[in-house]
Formats: sequence, structure tokens, C-alpha cells
Amino acid sequence: MRKKIAIVILTFNSEKTIKKTILASKKITKDIIIVDSNSKDKTTLICKKLKCKVLYRSFKNYSDQRNWIIKKLNKKYLWQLHLDADEELDIYAIKSINKIIKKKNIQKKVFLIRRKYYFLGKKLNYTGLNEWHLRLFQSNTVTCEKRLYDQHFISNLKVYKINNGFMHDDDKLNLNQWKKKHIRWAELESRDLFYKNILKNKFSEKNDPRYKLRNSKLLYYNFPKYFRVLVYFFYRYIFKLGFMDGKYGILFCFYQAFWFRFIIDYKINILEKNKHL
Repeated sequence: MRKKIAIVILTFNSEKTIKKTILASKKITKDIIIVDSNSKDKTTLICKKLKCKVLYRSFKNYSDQRNWIIKKLNKKYLWQLHLDADEELDIYAIKSINKIIKKKNIQKKVFLIRRKYYFLGKKLNYTGLNEWHLRLFQSNTVTCEKRLYDQHFISNLKVYKINNGFMHDDDKLNLNQWKKKHIRWAELESRDLFYKNILKNKFSEKNDPRYKLRNSKLLYYNFPKYFRVLVYFFYRYIFKLGFMDGKYGILFCFYQAFWFRFIIDYKINILEKNKHL
């Protein structure tokens, strides 16, 4: 007989955030499964002290790691909840999730949870980023997109929202740490685009908020390289109300556009030049 729910957290050198993520998760279930990619810090020690099950697996990419553990748990648990190591569920999200999973004979459903973002330790309300992430689902209903960057969980089922509560992105990185992380992401995104890992809109419903955002991204990549960075900045800062977050809003929009998105285009150019050498 399958157990009720497992919470899955992917970790790598996550000692600064993992404890808060686990402690919030324990208010839902004791079955917390850590998939660690050979951390060099105290991450796994913290997880074991908090009585989590730790699995070790070398990291190939995010979707490969997620799909591996999803498949592994499909026959063991009725529900799965997937979190990142820096995502802490608030009390309202926890109550909503507990209410959902306690229902008996529920038809198969998948749920989006809203995520709040931080930049340089400041909570942002108008990021222009995707706020809704499919994280709670019944087993055998979801897979992760096979992309190197900007992967989402995909399902053929109708999506529902958990409107009460948030996952808090506990991102207190300084600017240098933020840049280091985004350089890695820029490399992955550029490889996806260059090697024709085609960005598609796989979201099955137009009422899925990710549907419009994916269409916006598809439109973005139809603009010429570098020029689209300028378009992106004004879209995020003006049309998505980034200016409402004050100085942190303009800094966030600036670095997302003229730094992160610029580097993606630059790395695509490098790949194109190396192809002809």
C-alpha cells in the first residue's frame, strides 16, 4: 500500500537554507527525501540530523534529477511535493496542502503553488517572473520538461492553484553570488537555444498562468539578439510594474536584462562562432 505523500528536495551545498525548508516541510509529512548532488558542505549532515532520507546522485541536469526521483516514488506514494532547497512554505500553504492530501478518493489533480522572490535580500512584488510553479501532484501524473534551463513540471491534467500561501525564495545572495549563479544559468539557456532544444509551449491549458509566460518567452526569442535585451528591460520595468519595487526593482530589472539576458545572447554568439572554426 502506498504512503500518503513524500516531499522531495534537491540539494547541492545548501547548508544556508535547507534547515528552514525541511522544518516547514515537516508540518506536512515526516517522509522528506533529499536528493543530494555530492555537496561539499554540511548539507547532508543537517538533513540527517533532521531525520530526512538522503539519496546521493550525481547531477546531470535538473530535469534528469527530477524525473529520476519522480519515477522512483510513483509506486510508493500517492502524492509528491517537490521543492528547491531555498523554498520555505509558509503556514497558509502548509494548511492548504494538508487539507488537499487528506481528502479521500480525490480525482487526479495537480496544483500550482505561488512563489515569492527576493533580490539582494529584499522581497520583490513585481518581478515579471513566473510566480506559479507546479509542485504538488499525484504520482504518475507529471514529468519534468527535458530542458537544461527554465524547466517546468508538465501534466495533461487540468491545473489548480493553491491560492492561500507561498513558497518563499530565501535568496539572500549578494550581487557577486547572484551573478555567479546566473552565469551558470546563462550557459545552460544558450546551449538549449543553440542546440535546438526547442522551447515549446507544452502547457495544456490557457488558464495555466505559465501558458502566457511561455508564449511571451517564445515571442522574445523572435527579436534580434541584443536588441531584445532592451525590449525585455522595458517590458519588465514598465509593463510588468518593476518600478513599483523602488530601487531594488530597477536594479533587478537591469541585471535580469542588461546582464543575464545579454550574457545569454553573448554565449549564443560564441557557440555560433565556434561552430564555424
